[in-house]
Amino acid sequence: MSDERTLLIRTARGHGPSARRLWDLYAPRLIAYARTLLAAQGAQDQAEDVVQIAMCKVLQVRRSKLKEIEAVGPWLYTIVRTTALNHMRGERRERKRRVHAKVQSALGPPTSYESIRRAVERLPSDEAEVVSLRHVGCLTFDQISEILAIPRSTAASRHARAIDRLRAFLAELDEPVRTVEGAKHV
Repeated sequence: MSDERTLLIRTARGHGPSARRLWDLYAPRLIAYARTLLAAQGAQDQAEDVVQIAMCKVLQVRRSKLKEIEAVGPWLYTIVRTTALNHMRGERRERKRRVHAKVQSALGPPTSYESIRRAVERLPSDEAEVVSLRHVGCLTFDQISEILAIPRSTAASRHARAIDRLRAFLAELDEPVRTVEGAKHV
């Protein structure tokens, strides 16, 4: 067993000196790599945080898996890469959310579409799923029952309950409930 792999296994067991040694061996290079990855978003200053998160993930790996690792360095770089990419995706989502919130506040009260979306999000997940399949996916209750592996009557009753809840939610918001002309009702 290589010295690095031994350090890795001891670190996973909670051996502090091994963890410090592993950090000393790899942290500077892993941080430099993370900076390179994060530079595309101008987030190089978060590289050390990303590496620390990656190292915490290392501590969560089962010891039996750690014993299978042949090359510790490439494995650590892979974890840092995945962590950095996840971090960047999260940052992009957060930026979009902030921009969306600014636009929404500038527009004033929410649009009908926005109100409906919020109302659907308040539904129990099984009802929201049926509503989405029915009205976004334009599926019949037979198709929905097949996809969800439930009886057709269950799909229809979930839909009916969801529509009642949506009417109540929208009534709380003083949003008129309109039907779409030409919508299929099965």
